[in-house]
Amino acid sequence: MAQFRRGQRVNIPCNVQKGPFPDEVLVTFETDTGMVSGFLKSSSLVHQNERDYLQGMVVKTSADSVQVRIPGSFFTTAAGLTTVSSGWARNNFMEVRAQ
Repeated sequence: MAQFRRGQRVNIPCNVQKGPFPDEVLVTFETDTGMVSGFLKSSSLVHQNERDYLQGMVVKTSADSVQVRIPGSFFTTAAGLTTVSSGWARNNFMEVRAQ
C-alpha cells in the first residue's frame, strides 16, 4: 500500500494477551515511534494468516507520517490516536478491503 487517505481503514499487527474482563484483551504493538498498548473488546480484533490485527482509521496523512485512530482504551496514546512514519505504515498497515 503506497498511499494512505483520510477515512481509510487499516489493520495493524498486534500482540494479544488476556485482559481483565472476559470480553476484553490487552494489545500491544511496537512502532517506529514507540510501544502502543491498551485494552479493547476482543470482538474488535481480526485474525488472519496466523496473526492478530486491530483495525484503525486513518485520520491524517503527510509525506512523513500517518495518524491513525485506534479503538479501545490505550495507555500510550491521547484520544486513541497514534502517529507513525509513512515508511513504517507502508510496511506494517494492511488495507481493509470492502466486503
